[in-house]
Amino acid sequence: MGSLAAIPLVTRILFPRTTARFRQLFGNIVRTPPVTRLVLERTQDPPGPAGDQVGFKVEEMADMVERLLKETGIALNFSRLVVLVGHGSSSLNNPHGSAYDCGACAGAPGGPNARAFALMANDPRVKELLKGRSLELPQQTVFVGACHDTCNDSVVYYDLNLLPPSHQQDFERARQSIEETRERNAHERCRRFESAPLTLRSQAALRHVEGRSEDLSQVRPEAGHATNSICIVGDRAWSRGLFLDRRAFLCSYDHRCDDEMQTVLSRILQAVIPVCAGINLEYYFSFVDPIGYGCSTKLPHNIVSLLGVMNGTSGDLIPGLPWQMVEIHEPVRLLLLVETSPEVLQRVVEQHESLYRLCHGEWIQLATIDPETSRIHLLRDGSFESFKSQVTSLPTAKSSADWYRGWRDHLGFASIRKE
Repeated sequence: MGSLAAIPLVTRILFPRTTARFRQLFGNIVRTPPVTRLVLERTQDPPGPAGDQVGFKVEEMADMVERLLKETGIALNFSRLVVLVGHGSSSLNNPHGSAYDCGACAGAPGGPNARAFALMANDPRVKELLKGRSLELPQQTVFVGACHDTCNDSVVYYDLNLLPPSHQQDFERARQSIEETRERNAHERCRRFESAPLTLRSQAALRHVEGRSEDLSQVRPEAGHATNSICIVGDRAWSRGLFLDRRAFLCSYDHRCDDEMQTVLSRILQAVIPVCAGINLEYYFSFVDPIGYGCSTKLPHNIVSLLGVMNGTSGDLIPGLPWQMVEIHEPVRLLLLVETSPEVLQRVVEQHESLYRLCHGEWIQLATIDPETSRIHLLRDGSFESFKSQVTSLPTAKSSADWYRGWRDHLGFASIRKE
C-alpha cells in the first residue's frame, strides 16, 4: 500500500490548495462535523477542576460583557447584529505556527473566546444585569462569534443554529461584506509575497493565500506582524480612510465611555502597551541580530517538547523569531499614539510601573492627539512637548489598491477618498 500512499503526498506538494479542499470535502462526507454547545455557567463555588466548578457565574459574565463593550467603545451605538471575530492561523508545515496565533489567548486561536463572549452577551439574564448598570443592550441586538484565519483568510462562524430567523438576512449581508473583505485583504497581503504576481486580481489572491497555508514547502505562509511601527488608541472615526500600509495596531477607545479617572483608558493601556511593545521589540531584535536574539532560518528547526525549537537534532533552545518572519521588517521602535490629553496619559503611565519603564525607558515612543483640537504632543525626556509635523497634506487615492498596486516595498501613508 506504500505506493498508493505516495499519491496524496505528491498531490499535496503539486496542488496544495486543491488537495486540501478535496480532503476537507471528503472528510465531511465520511464524518459530519458534530454540533457542539458551550457550557459556560458555573453552578458550584469555589471555582475548581470539577465539571460543575468550571465556568462563570452570571454576574461574572455581565462584568466581562460590560468591560469589553465599554473598552471597545460600541456601548454607545448597537446595531442589530454584532460579529465578534477572534483570530488564529493555520499552516501545514511550520514549527513557529503558534507565533501567528493570539498572544492574549496564550498562543492559541481566539475563536473560542469570541464564541463564549457572544453566548454571554446574548444571555437575557446578562442583559438584565447590564440594564441596572446603565448599559442597556437592545433586545434586537444579537451577537455572533467567529474566527479569522490570518493565513488563508478564511472566517468560521459559531452557533449559527442559535441565530434567530429575524436576523438571518442581517447575517447574510454581513457575510457578503466579510467575503469581499477577505478578497481585498488577501490582495493587499500578496503584494509582499514574491511568489504572487503583482497583476493578481482579488479572487486569485485569495486562492494564492489559501494555497500557501497548505503548502508543505512554504516557509513564509504569512507576514504576521512584520513591518509594525505604530499603535493608535482612539476613536476609529478619525483614522478611517487612512492607508497605513498594514503597519498599525488599531485599538478602539471612545473617551465618552470613560469616567473622570480614565478607568477604561487605564485598563486598555495596561494590555495594549506591554503586548504591542513586546511584539514590536521581538521583531526589532530578531531583525537586528537574527542569530543572537532571533533564531536564524527556520529550515533546520525541530520542535522540542512543545517548548521551543532547536537546530537539527541537538543544541540549545533558540529564542526569538525566524528570519522568514522578519526579513521584510523595518526595525523601528513602536510609536504609541493615544487619543487623550498629555496630562491624562502621563498620570495613567505613572500609576503603573511596567508602563512607566517601557515609556520613559524609551523602549517605545509615546504621543497624544487631542480629541478636540487634534494637536499632537510627543514624550521627550520625561515630559510632553508640542509636535508640529512638517507634512501638511497626504497623497490621495480612490482606493487602497490604487495606492499600493505595483509596489512590494514599504509605502507611505495615504488618504483614501472616493470621488
